[in-house]
Amino acid sequence: MIRIIIISACMAFFMFSCNTIPEETRVLAVSDTDAVLVISTPKAKCQNCQKIIEGGLDKVLGVKQSLLNLHTQEVSIVYDPEATTPELLKEKVATLKGQTPCQ
Repeated sequence: MIRIIIISACMAFFMFSCNTIPEETRVLAVSDTDAVLVISTPKAKCQNCQKIIEGGLDKVLGVKQSLLNLHTQEVSIVYDPEATTPELLKEKVATLKGQTPCQ
């Protein structure tokens, strides 16, 4: 009986954590020398997905800012085009999407 309660509680936690989407109020800061790349992330549905994708992109050389909008399911990346390429960023996002909990 306790086992069923624990399993039910865990399932409820994961269901609600992937269905709660806060309003996006952050904005991109783009300078004249920056480039912006927008990539679709249709399976990103929760704040955990957001943390994984944004956190991973923030570690990429040349990335100045990344914002994953859970409502539009798109990640916007501000980057230095002299330090990285759109192809490298697309590969990184593809890798990070595989690490998100909402598959």
